[in-house]
Amino acid sequence: MRVPSFLRQIIASYFSNRVLEYCTDGDAETYSATAVVSQGSVLGPILWNAMYNKILELRLSRTVSIVRFADDIALTIVDKKLEDIKADSDDAIRLVRRAISELDLQTADQKTEVLLVTSRKLKESITLRAGECDITSVPFIRFLGVHIDDKLRFDQHLKVVSEKAARVAGALSGLMPSIGGPRCSRRRLYTSVVDSVLLYGAPTWREATGTHSYVRKAEAIHRRACLRAICGFHSISHDAEHVLAGTPPLVLLVDERSRLYEHSREDARSDATSDERAKTLKKWQAQWSATTKGRWTYRLKPSIAAWIERRHGEVNYHLTQLLSGHGCFRSYLCRTKNDTSSSCPTCHPTVEDVLHVIFHCPRLTSEREELYQLANGPSEPKTFVAFMLENERNWEATSSFASKSHD
Repeated sequence: MRVPSFLRQIIASYFSNRVLEYCTDGDAETYSATAVVSQGSVLGPILWNAMYNKILELRLSRTVSIVRFADDIALTIVDKKLEDIKADSDDAIRLVRRAISELDLQTADQKTEVLLVTSRKLKESITLRAGECDITSVPFIRFLGVHIDDKLRFDQHLKVVSEKAARVAGALSGLMPSIGGPRCSRRRLYTSVVDSVLLYGAPTWREATGTHSYVRKAEAIHRRACLRAICGFHSISHDAEHVLAGTPPLVLLVDERSRLYEHSREDARSDATSDERAKTLKKWQAQWSATTKGRWTYRLKPSIAAWIERRHGEVNYHLTQLLSGHGCFRSYLCRTKNDTSSSCPTCHPTVEDVLHVIFHCPRLTSEREELYQLANGPSEPKTFVAFMLENERNWEATSSFASKSHD
């Protein structure tokens, strides 16, 4: 590897006369450390790569490629005939096992898995030899946390990560009641944990998002996390809840992760993240403008960028109801069969909906006048959110109005 001799001497010294000191029942004990690469050291990964590089330098058949991450090895063999695949696989496995043995290491043959990827409709299998073990191909394998199936559809991966994310979301939901609990910024931190589970390895399974049935459950978990962040009702449309939470839809996040991965392979520009988020925002805005759902929220804030780039303000249980139109309004409660009448109790027979509560209902006249004084005049739907975004005082006044509207 052309490493200078003085560095080799330093490393040789590092490996010599190493002693582990530890205590047992108050007595000091020592143990001679003989491992080639000590785990947990800063230098450990570099030394491991230097030693293990021998595996990558093996001369294998032209149909065989080798992929390594730490001590995980994957052999990929591309061919049309099963007998040729078997022959190339057996030779490659034999060479890899011999190289590992020469490094004074052992392969876990019993943990070896085989996946036969094919586009043929006829179910096929193959059995390979690893040491003393016969390994038969399985429908899918888990490699570096990603479940790879024999059709490369990644539906199994999305199923498994969705179930895992659902457990995480369930555990976190107890920390985030709709009324009270942590504020929105902290809730978004909790929900980012759910997204981290869902988006792991996204560049690998990006194409699976094109099939709605595959990604539907993952989207449902993502939606559940967004609802928890904004303390919203479950009837809020997907489009509106993502805007209120300031989190793009899952499919757009997967697409963004994939583009960032491509950037990381091509260059390491520091502005790539902001550039790709700008592209995501543009696609998200186009979807938000075109959809027919969440139109009350769109009427209040047609621009997503103005909302998510704000420097102040937290949404909460009451404010989310005003911004979504889904909440303790008699028209909504009657529609969901939780009330017998949609009429406002103060100004019967006028329908009590979110527009009536914010701008017209006389029971909130004094609270509404306070907002108008801050806004230097009457407000209307298209200026309502713009007023909130001007400064923190306006936001807090609107939040207080939302709370009093439910008293």
